[in-house]
Amino acid sequence: MAQAPRKLSPTESAQHLLGAELRDWRERRGLSQDELGARVFISGDTLSKVEGAKRFPSREVVARCDEVLGTTGGLARLWDLANAQRLDGRTRSAKQANHVDTSFLDLQGALSAGTMKLRIDEEGNMWAEVDRRSFLVGSAAALLSQGTATGAARLNGPPLGVSAADDPFGFARTVTSHWPDLRLSRPVPDFGVDWTALLPGGRSMLGASIPLQLHPARIDGGRALVSIPDQRRASSFLDRPGRGLLIGAAGTDESPQFYLLDGRNARGRLSRNAGIQEVGAPLAYELDDLTYGILWAVSNYDDALQADDQDLAETRTDLERYDRLSSSAVSREAAPGLNSVAHMWLGSDFCARHILKALPDLPELPAFWTREQRGEEASAWLIFDHKYPYLQATTKALGGPSTRAFCVPEAVVQASPRHERILLFLAVALMESLGIHAQFTTDASYEAVEGFVVEGSDHRQLGSGRRNVARRCDRTVLDRP
Repeated sequence: MAQAPRKLSPTESAQHLLGAELRDWRERRGLSQDELGARVFISGDTLSKVEGAKRFPSREVVARCDEVLGTTGGLARLWDLANAQRLDGRTRSAKQANHVDTSFLDLQGALSAGTMKLRIDEEGNMWAEVDRRSFLVGSAAALLSQGTATGAARLNGPPLGVSAADDPFGFARTVTSHWPDLRLSRPVPDFGVDWTALLPGGRSMLGASIPLQLHPARIDGGRALVSIPDQRRASSFLDRPGRGLLIGAAGTDESPQFYLLDGRNARGRLSRNAGIQEVGAPLAYELDDLTYGILWAVSNYDDALQADDQDLAETRTDLERYDRLSSSAVSREAAPGLNSVAHMWLGSDFCARHILKALPDLPELPAFWTREQRGEEASAWLIFDHKYPYLQATTKALGGPSTRAFCVPEAVVQASPRHERILLFLAVALMESLGIHAQFTTDASYEAVEGFVVEGSDHRQLGSGRRNVARRCDRTVLDRP
């Protein structure tokens, strides 16, 4: 026999009122707790606790209930009131522990004293009638309490300037706490964009921006299934040209998980399930330091190279005459006006071709010295289209394994964020997979040595009279052989 639902006292607290309204709307729609729970991606047991005011739900769950039950946002507005009461209670308890009177923040007291009256109209909208003086005093007290709020309250809340209503999945809170240099903005009007991610630049990178759209997701069969209830909004986002990321939010409030999908790829993979469009994302697409690092590098390179695309193509054609020269000293003045990333690509491409041309004439197996110390620099090996063919051709031309040396001082590692270190490791792993043995030194005296190739396999005494095959000087456009 099913257990009788818990009796609620809607006037006791806003949470009780939220539970009562959620139960009432669910029963009006003829849904069981298990049926509604499946549609909002929680268990029926969890929904029962929410309805019984035994568990406080996330705003994300309440917003999904609004969508499924068609309450035009009434439950979300109740959640805002209940959450305000809950946070006021925490603040009140903390201040009472320090012998501070916080009776003016007592929302429940205001309700019982009659200074605030709540009513709900037929459309599910909640209205509060508040005494003007009580409202002004309470608002001022809430602003003052922000300065003395506990650290735990700030860590668990959304970032500064972003309300919980604007961050229903906890995305802004999570990513800005994990990657502090990342900034999020909400466009107004949004035109289907929930957030614009402003990715930081670097020593050469210039920064990039990516539009984002978020939807709920669930884990099923080794995939993250992203549910898209608002098809019109999704279409306005996915049909636009250029880069955009569709993000599925899964997990719990305590442990959120976000999965990334390129908007252009997601557009052709949508399928319909129970009247709602879905698209699957591999679990490997979860947003973590690895995927963030790749996204950071690809976006920075892409935006900068696209900005100078025409000039870069014309300059590369102009520099073809230097291919016939035995020396690789091409002045930077040969490519005026290009941004730093375009210079990096142009120099890397030129130097790769110069080295491949010189390798067949070497009597001994050469050693390679590379100046990459950070993930920003090393990510070019992963992303520039000429890098991988260059490594393959080098290995083939040498007829066997070669050696590439790196200088990575400890101070550089300590100053590099985790996602940037991962990019450096990935570049080294790529070389090792092609039979290129990587060696490292932490000696900072080698930090300023530019990349070059020397004849001879014993490279422990670099520069001791051996013939340089290619070298990048400060006055050249060449970069990282």
